[in-house]
Amino acid sequence: MSTLGEILDRLQDRSQVYEMLAESGNIPLIAELDRINDVADGDPCEFALRAVQAFTNKADDEAWVKLIGRIQNSPSPAGACLSEMIAWSLAH
Repeated sequence: MSTLGEILDRLQDRSQVYEMLAESGNIPLIAELDRINDVADGDPCEFALRAVQAFTNKADDEAWVKLIGRIQNSPSPAGACLSEMIAWSLAH
């Protein structure tokens, strides 16, 4: 299982962001990330890093419990972690 530090290291590479999301099976989130970055002319690595930072700084206990559950039940814990953090960030 990847540590949060290992996940953060992978977020420095655009292809890794998409690979982790694909591993998690969250293809709709990949499309949403593409759409957001196209509109804002942004970088998915930066967006993913901001989402992780927002989650770690602001998520409540319920969000953390949900995240842990998704990681524990996933064949791709890193992808599940990133997917959940980005989805949470988009919702807040």
